[in-house]
Amino acid sequence: MRRFAGLLCTLLLMLPSLALSGEPIDADRAEIVRTGMTIAGAAAGLTAGTLIGVGFSLDAIDTPLSNALRLTIPVAAAGLATGAIAGRWIADVALRHAPSPLFAVIEGAGLGLLGGAFVGAITFSINFVIAHRLLEVPEGYWGRFDVPQALGMSVVAGGFWGGFWGLLGGAVTLPILSLVMGF
Repeated sequence: MRRFAGLLCTLLLMLPSLALSGEPIDADRAEIVRTGMTIAGAAAGLTAGTLIGVGFSLDAIDTPLSNALRLTIPVAAAGLATGAIAGRWIADVALRHAPSPLFAVIEGAGLGLLGGAFVGAITFSINFVIAHRLLEVPEGYWGRFDVPQALGMSVVAGGFWGGFWGLLGGAVTLPILSLVMGF
């Protein structure tokens, strides 16, 4: 079972590199899709960054609003930027492959996983770096704390949760993109 799961994960990660179609696509609709996916990715990243920043601010005890804003605004901006990059990348790969609506579910899950992991890892680690020094918490609140190890774990945790939500979003979004493009 473990070998099957490893093979399935490898195939999902290799999926974006497989060329599926060489047919020309409509340039006007392709540009609409690229623009829409960039905006959608930016909106998803902004939402994720804002929720992460606000969640950390609310979790800390007696944090002033000014410190909560100093944490949330840069994290939301990082989410916005990385989400726009990931959304455009997903659109470019999907337009290059031109998947059928049924296959788009699988490819969308893989692309969403990678894009969401990228956004989550960067956004969550930036949040962690800022929150560690900024939020006012009692001594020992963060537990036993080793900065390099904790920063690495924030990248892993952000990548996991970003990938999870990206997988779900990509599995829904890419079939819609496929129908819009008429693949």
